[in-house]
Amino acid sequence: MTFSKTIPFFIIILLVCIHCKKEDPSINLLSAPDNWRKETIKFPLSFAPSLSYKGTEYVRFAPGWGKQDSKEYFSYAFLWYLDQEPKLSTTTLESELEIYFDGLIKAVSEPNSSSLNHIPKAKAFFEKIDDQSYAGKVLTYDPFTTKKEVNLNIIVTYIPCEKIDKDLVVFRISPQQIDHPVWEKLNEVKPNIDCK
Repeated sequence: MTFSKTIPFFIIILLVCIHCKKEDPSINLLSAPDNWRKETIKFPLSFAPSLSYKGTEYVRFAPGWGKQDSKEYFSYAFLWYLDQEPKLSTTTLESELEIYFDGLIKAVSEPNSSSLNHIPKAKAFFEKIDDQSYAGKVLTYDPFTTKKEVNLNIIVTYIPCEKIDKDLVVFRISPQQIDHPVWEKLNEVKPNIDCK
């Protein structure tokens, strides 16, 4: 085998090996109706690497998530399945979700786009409901559909799962007010894990 043939062969093997290490995207620890799209992302998150967690993010998108005129627009839930306790507080959530959404906007927007300079930084506000729940709002930007600012209502639930030595944080998100019917659907999206 000549040198010129060897290099492409090793590149193909490397790509196959990298692909083998990827987590199966069909596996998702958030239960939701079958028509809710799934996504699985390993920590550190590529768009927010400064969030120093180890674990996996599981995401479920409502069917109308990417449709501007849908009542389910930008409504989704995600689970942080973590190897360590996240030490949640209102301040931590505000900081981490600002990092999360700013990173997401930058990752989705075109690189070196001048429009990034005109997009306001995300701003998060949270209050503690009880020892395991927080309610808040993130003022951010939709780089996917509308290319406009969007105000997201967020409910965060922390679930210590000592049985499997994991910590779970569930985020339910929608621009709709908390009394809107979409929240009934979001509240049914739950971790498919027995922590008791």
